[in-house]
Amino acid sequence: WATERPPLAFVLQLGDSIDGLNARSGEAESALEQVLAALGQLPVPVHHAWGNHEFYNFSRARLVHTGLNSRPAEAMASLSAGDCQAYHFSPAARFRIVVLDAYDLSILGREPDSPRYQESLRLLREKNSNDNLNSPTGLKEPRFVEFNGGFSQAQLNWFNEVLKFSDENQEKVVVMGHLPIHPDASDRVCLAWNYEDALSVIHSHECVVCFLAGHLHDGGYCLDSHGVHHLTLEGVIETPPESNAFGTIYVYEHKMILKGRGRISDRVMHF
Repeated sequence: WATERPPLAFVLQLGDSIDGLNARSGEAESALEQVLAALGQLPVPVHHAWGNHEFYNFSRARLVHTGLNSRPAEAMASLSAGDCQAYHFSPAARFRIVVLDAYDLSILGREPDSPRYQESLRLLREKNSNDNLNSPTGLKEPRFVEFNGGFSQAQLNWFNEVLKFSDENQEKVVVMGHLPIHPDASDRVCLAWNYEDALSVIHSHECVVCFLAGHLHDGGYCLDSHGVHHLTLEGVIETPPESNAFGTIYVYEHKMILKGRGRISDRVMHF
């Protein structure tokens, strides 16, 4: 990436940057340092979505004080939803990136006595009757498992306002979050809990052209009924050592071109 021409403007890291198993062997900090050192060689900003593997290693309170917190300080004022990590930025005229926090509703990374943890646990138990909350066995809605999460109403309201602004200013918007929000770009298990709510916000606006997700390490893709591309990128975490899983996106006025590396295939996305 450092040698790409034309040079990159920024990097989007879609979550699961480290393996969840690092915590068990006491290697969480050193694993994170290695990842951040590699990304730190780039002369451009890196924007991070937090995934379940980050939360297996660190609490939300701890992640805020690591290099995985790419949310600008001034973003705090625009979203009064506790510690929600959502933010947006405009890297070029009439082009905006929105970073969503897909674990805003979740029991991962939160203190058990916190209201958000309690709210999330209630929802999970209501939808998942298994002893093991990570098991989707027998569930009518198999996405209601512990390793997933969702979007709070406050975040959805904020998201709606951002897209309203982008509509008014004729911007093209790319949204990123760790969890896929379209069933045709994921399996039934790996979706955000309230993916329909996020989709309905997007579909009530004209501006969104693409949703980028991680989480499902096998990847997925669909073009939805509103012309939005849902691209779930393959995970580097399950990629053989001699291969790769990353790509570069070139943005034009009416399309984006993904040049994939390793497991990630090339793709042209018109809008």
